[in-house]
Amino acid sequence: MSMLRAVPTTDPPRRYPKGAARRAEILAAALDAYAASDRQGPRLRDIAAAVGLTEAGVLHYFDSKDHLFVAILEARDRSAAERHDLNSEDGIWDYLEETMRTPGLTKLFLDMSAAASDPAHPAHAFMERHDLAVRRLLRGALGTEDPWAERIVIALAEGLQARLLRDPSTDLVGDLRRFVAEFRRTV
Repeated sequence: MSMLRAVPTTDPPRRYPKGAARRAEILAAALDAYAASDRQGPRLRDIAAAVGLTEAGVLHYFDSKDHLFVAILEARDRSAAERHDLNSEDGIWDYLEETMRTPGLTKLFLDMSAAASDPAHPAHAFMERHDLAVRRLLRGALGTEDPWAERIVIALAEGLQARLLRDPSTDLVGDLRRFVAEFRRTV
């Protein structure tokens, strides 16, 4: 489930204002490129071209390509928190609706989620923070602090996201809404 409050970046802050501004420009261009892309996502050269750099020039602002990918997901989460009230159930559903319209970002999230199984991977710490934030949101949305329910909803959301990439007719939000309604009825 890819929804959360602002997440601190895993990369150290840049020392120079110009570098920080350029990094922000790259992340904004990457978010735009991913949001407009199909489920394969944009190529690094497309992001680089959007900001007038080479691929190496883009990576100069990040420790690696994987660090760039994690920074894109962090920027996505910060942007979502600014556009949606993720403390409200309606805001969460709105955000999930948006997720259905950005298959490139969904694939990036799933790719980094799989890569995060390696504790040394840059996505590992991000996914741990992301998971904690999602669990906090779910406690409010589900009205319970049941770790089992939280795991099941997260697994269902991530599984539905993977299915959405394979079958664009998948109703991620409809299926999750139905599950949550059934869960609430039984609690």
